[in-house]
Amino acid sequence: MSIKTVILSLPKDVERRRFCEKELERLGLHHRFFDAIPGDQLDKSGLGDLYDADMNRSKFKRPLSRNEVACTLGHRQMWQEIANSPDPISLVLEDDATFVQDPRPFFDELFQCGECFEDVMIKLDGVSRNTGQVIASMADQDLILSDHLPPRTTGYIIGRRAAARLLEATKPIARPIDIDLKFYWEHNVPILTLGAKMVAERDEVDSTIEPCRNRAKRGSPLTRFARNLVYQAKYTHGRLSHPLNPNMIEGLGPLLRADGQARNRI
Repeated sequence: MSIKTVILSLPKDVERRRFCEKELERLGLHHRFFDAIPGDQLDKSGLGDLYDADMNRSKFKRPLSRNEVACTLGHRQMWQEIANSPDPISLVLEDDATFVQDPRPFFDELFQCGECFEDVMIKLDGVSRNTGQVIASMADQDLILSDHLPPRTTGYIIGRRAAARLLEATKPIARPIDIDLKFYWEHNVPILTLGAKMVAERDEVDSTIEPCRNRAKRGSPLTRFARNLVYQAKYTHGRLSHPLNPNMIEGLGPLLRADGQARNRI
């Protein structure tokens, strides 16, 4: 038995799927593809049911592109399946992901205590700043709780109860999915990072999000600058107003180190 893996991918991206299949078969990971929805297939009526433009103006610094909405929708649909799954944890990958270190020792140890991780997400695609607290260690990897999360959703472990909670907290869509995860005081799901990155985006794969994101940047440079200032001020205020205390976060109890205390990361 191994951790169940779901890969978000457009059906037309055959080469990406072939790469994922070869890599995951080499690692012995049971996996399946989850069909993403192309952004250009979201018509205005469908987009209006998913994306709240008014909430976007309040919560974020620019409008979202259709591809960003479609990406968020794909992750949300996977969360729905994971929340209803009999598996306590699942691995989610985007189809441009590649492993930069052998994940098997970490996944094997994680799988043995899957129920301990039902309430959390573990980001595999980036590391936090040199701040944060080490909650536990597994297979030579530190699990770190930090109020500075790296961007992207290239690869992560998610528990089924965490998936259900995120699903409820992030609708309607108003921000990119990776930005929503940074607002931990809104969704109340503990999100951990690793001491060393395990998953990265493949260099040879072009992003389908970035060009559309750039086109969605409307208005004058001064207007965009002002909106970004407001957004950054709201985010910083929220983060400083909600300091992370591992001993008071529901769902982290089973993960705390043997002495029941987190330690500062240096």
